Amino acid sequence: MEEEVKEEAKETKKEEVEELRNRVKELEEKVKKLETIAKNSNIRAIELQREVEYLRERYRKDLEEQRRFGHEKLALDILSVIDDFERAIEASRTSKDFEALLRGVELIHAELKNILKKHGVEEMDLVGKEFDPHLAEAVETLDSEEHPPNTVVKVVRKGYTIHGRVLRPAKVVVSVSKEEES
Repeated sequence: MEEEVKEEAKETKKEEVEELRNRVKELEEKVKKLETIAKNSNIRAIELQREVEYLRERYRKDLEEQRRFGHEKLALDILSVIDDFERAIEASRTSKDFEALLRGVELIHAELKNILKKHGVEEMDLVGKEFDPHLAEAVETLDSEEHPPNTVVKVVRKGYTIHGRVLRPAKVVVSVSKEEES
């Protein structure tokens, strides 16, 4: 009986060893799969990193291109105004009709203002409105009983906005009351 028990123990150990070998094989296969996944993930991460660097460089170049040529449409529009001015100058050399010359310059002026408006540049209308230091610079004050204190009475130099943001502040004359002046 001892022999049978020994034989059974040997059989059990062989089965256990075989199970452990199978388990080791399974684990080795899992490790290989995980190593392959890790290797592929690393390769993909490196590819994505290269792609990000490429996109950064492309974005930088696009920004530089935009800075250099972003005003191309505005420049083309202004060239037509320059052409008109050159024609007006040439016409003024041969004609002495100053009224016609004035009308031509007024038309060119209007065309230039339209071009600027088309590109988001607009003149600020400040006369009669309360003085705002974000929109204008007060270059003079005027004692006025016709206007409430701190009101823009006159524009010395026009101010402009571009797409709603101040491009150039206006220079204005602001009303004050007699009490404020002294």
